[in-house]
Amino acid sequence: MWFPAHLALGYLLGVRARLALGWCLLGTALPDVVDKSLGLAGVLPAYQTVSHSLFGLVLVGAALHVAVGEAASRAGVAFAAGWLSHLGADLLQLTLDGRGAHAAGMLGWPLTHWSNPMADGSVPGYTDTLLSAVPFLSEGYVLHYFSSASFPVELLVCLVALGLFVAERRRGPRPTSERLRR
Repeated sequence: MWFPAHLALGYLLGVRARLALGWCLLGTALPDVVDKSLGLAGVLPAYQTVSHSLFGLVLVGAALHVAVGEAASRAGVAFAAGWLSHLGADLLQLTLDGRGAHAAGMLGWPLTHWSNPMADGSVPGYTDTLLSAVPFLSEGYVLHYFSSASFPVELLVCLVALGLFVAERRRGPRPTSERLRR
């Protein structure tokens, strides 16, 4: 899924479910920040591996629990909700785009096979890079992405989040008691 769409989904989830918004957005963003960085650096063979798997979620969740303990349970719930929304959104996107096997492989990594569509040729044009240092900006990838079945859904999520954000700002500041509950 497009990174701005993940952030939009995290915003919608945080606002509508009254979660700690910053933690929800961090949980939504972190899987791509980690995996894309490691993939671009050549540390991992794909862009959806450790932090896009259930293994990564459990690992990070356990580390956060040890680091912050029970005192930050509200933050932990928001972070986990954001992270799970990221995984769910990527599963939906991959399934809509006809790559359900990739989705299943992603969740089970490292126990299941997960290939890199940028390198394995499973999506035509992904390896025709305009900027070889940033393969997901290749002409083939961009054309494929904008014509994919999931793109309209992602665009809709972004527009709904933007609309809610603008509406919230126009409404003005909340009373102090309501802000404290968030």
